Amino acid sequence: MRRIRGLLLTLSSGVLISSCGGDAGSDVSTTSAKSVAGQPSTQTEATVKGYALSTVIWRRVPIGACWDLNNADYARYSAERNWSRLAVEETWEAHSGARFTGWQQCTNDPNYYGIRISVEDSPQSGPHTIGLGAMLNNAPGGMTLNFTFRNWSQSCQGREEYCIRRVVAHEFGHALGFAHEQNRPDTPSTCKEPAQGTNGDTMIGAWDLASIMNYCNPEWNGDGKLSATDNVMAQQFYGPPPLTQTVYTLTRAEAPAKVTAYDLVSRAAKATIDLSLTGDYKRVDQMFASADGKRLHVLLERSPTSIDLATIDTTTNSVVHVTPIGPLLTTSAWYSLQPASSGSQVYVSSRNVINVVDPDTGALVRQLKLPKDFSLIRLATAGNDAEHLYALANEPGSRLEVLRIETASGYIVGGYPAGSAPNATRDQFAVTPDAKKAYFVGFASPAAVGRLTEMDLESGFTRVLTDLPEKNVHFLAAISNQQILFADDNFNAPSPAILYDTTSRAKTTLMTSSMSIALLQYDPLNKSIFLEENSAWSVHQLTQRTNGTYRDTDLGLRSYASGSVYNGVAPFVFVTH
Repeated sequence: MRRIRGLLLTLSSGVLISSCGGDAGSDVSTTSAKSVAGQPSTQTEATVKGYALSTVIWRRVPIGACWDLNNADYARYSAERNWSRLAVEETWEAHSGARFTGWQQCTNDPNYYGIRISVEDSPQSGPHTIGLGAMLNNAPGGMTLNFTFRNWSQSCQGREEYCIRRVVAHEFGHALGFAHEQNRPDTPSTCKEPAQGTNGDTMIGAWDLASIMNYCNPEWNGDGKLSATDNVMAQQFYGPPPLTQTVYTLTRAEAPAKVTAYDLVSRAAKATIDLSLTGDYKRVDQMFASADGKRLHVLLERSPTSIDLATIDTTTNSVVHVTPIGPLLTTSAWYSLQPASSGSQVYVSSRNVINVVDPDTGALVRQLKLPKDFSLIRLATAGNDAEHLYALANEPGSRLEVLRIETASGYIVGGYPAGSAPNATRDQFAVTPDAKKAYFVGFASPAAVGRLTEMDLESGFTRVLTDLPEKNVHFLAAISNQQILFADDNFNAPSPAILYDTTSRAKTTLMTSSMSIALLQYDPLNKSIFLEENSAWSVHQLTQRTNGTYRDTDLGLRSYASGSVYNGVAPFVFVTH
């Protein structure tokens, strides 16, 4: 691939300009060969390793980015500046902890911490940086971009956004301290592009043809995308991308339903998602998140057996797809939905059939059919066991059974009796992350009072948790291999939220509500609990104090601002991704 490059100017420090970009419209190969022996003499042997220069990694983030432009050019290039910022956000920032801030006009601050970006269209030189990483700190002309392409790389005219995004993604790789991939000493002879610019001192992984920093990549500047190795490199020096924590509240339950996304830290509304998608549905039936937090699922109900699953991308807060679930349900049958451990699929069970659905496309991936006498009550997954699905089911003879099911074949590979099936359906069921214990409400007889029960999934042995007398358990979750979390719904009587250690048998009442609890959800990152009370309709966060008690904070995130209230509907969902 022919590359139009600027002059490689040796600075007094021995640093070379990393001049990059090239003619995006050319696929004419070059005849110049790469030779390690031909490295510039200014590069010492210690630095002739290539790829990342560990000595110039920025000492802290965020890193400033400002535009060295006069007022007229700053205004004229508004769209181009936005494309540049998006290119950085969608590559280095999306896949690592690297962060750039500011993006305004530069000032003359002598203590400025960041990169100064110029724009020029010189026929002799293309976009470039004067070095790598922190070498650019507050340096005039530290990075130079091209926005017009009248003199340099004229094939970019008419497709300026395409070229700008790809050039910027490459140049900001240099700005983070990453050298050209073809500079590495292990570059194969099949790569004919010569070494260019400042070398690194650290190689990450094998030589990577797909790197955005590799001139031999058949896709010009990697088509503006990072390779898997680019991601590893960025995370090695800048850490993984920070987790995003969002609270989604159901601000209208009746059609047309609305969901509001709030940033947990600032509590500011990030987006309002309008679910006026189908004109004849009545209300929201359920709301839950995928296991990886990348999707929010909302059930829209027309009737008990006519339901749509609306899937929302939690990055863009836009609706990805609406999947009709009704055809998968048996008339008048109890059904259950459970996100798969992989995060990309949803299990929909109805009687003895488990439907595996891709919610992004609506495709029915496969069906797992159990013996027809079984009726599934509730599905559960174990965080460390992607090969199996667990179910609480009615078996023939009005008995309960806990099943272990292979997700690939649908075969029942383990089943243990779990007591009598109650007269009224009780669907509380949870499995520990290590898949060794299951928890459910067990019954000695159909008319008996239910008691929280632990089952050993290796032996089938059950233990009634006698020190937990709560009778109306809701939101049961195994938040670790030793702890369960639940609420006791006493209707108008005080309703506690309870954390229980199954090993030490220590019981902690997190809070006691004068109203029944509408939802209880655990946050493993901050080890806090989110809840909402019926009729109050505001999300609360419970955080542990140093003395072991829990502080109750009203986050002020309202739900059900309009529309009727329905029992069993999640008023909010907390998502980390």
